Amino acid sequence: MSVNPEHVPACPNCGMPIEENRYVTRKDGAVRCEHCYFKDTYLEGIAHHIDTAYLVTLEAFVSAIDAREHEVGNHSLRVTEFSLVIGNACGVRGRELVDLYCGALLHDIGKIGVPDAVLHKAGPLSPDEQAVMHKHPEIGYRIISHIGYFLHAAEIIRSHHEHFDGSGYPRGLKGDDIPHGARVFAVRCADGQAAISGGQGALDEIVKESGKVYDPGVMQAALKAADELKEYVGRIVFSGMDHESDPLIGSDG
Repeated sequence: MSVNPEHVPACPNCGMPIEENRYVTRKDGAVRCEHCYFKDTYLEGIAHHIDTAYLVTLEAFVSAIDAREHEVGNHSLRVTEFSLVIGNACGVRGRELVDLYCGALLHDIGKIGVPDAVLHKAGPLSPDEQAVMHKHPEIGYRIISHIGYFLHAAEIIRSHHEHFDGSGYPRGLKGDDIPHGARVFAVRCADGQAAISGGQGALDEIVKESGKVYDPGVMQAALKAADELKEYVGRIVFSGMDHESDPLIGSDG
């Protein structure tokens, strides 16, 4: 039985309030909050493979990250969703999928160690401030890596700003030396931008960075998943927010 989303104060599946009127209408007409729709469609029961204690820890970290950055719209969750759509297109499965899920959710945990004056600066960062910001992947790695269950996720956190040609940071890793999960994650905002804008110009600019910023193999898989991403984005209702202000495609310095 379909439900009129205008009269749904909470997700019929999990019972949680639908934040900012965000919901997804499934093909059968049923309404779900974005998180429940995504779990049903893409996660392959991934949450059930994570020990409850670690899941609680993960969720607490995610809440701390988004609160620290003053993010809206479940930023950490949304970039994770796009990462897993692309990961699925790359054939990521099993424990590697769990690691991608955890690493993507916690990718910005290191920003907890970045001073407010730098993290929340309205204008461009100075070279010294950029150097401070560029420390956040290593800070995140140090926070997470001592938790054995998150060890591989910690490598994604440390490497999510590396570039395929070696021009990224913090270690200047190149090519296959960059963990696969980090290479998948790196494409998520670029492909998300193309899915949201739907413009060929945006897509062309992204493709130019293949082999430089992005792993060409991951980029090809992401391009094949472009229609799926567009469909997923199209199912999400952004109430009172235009696409340009969506934190998914904002700065991730």
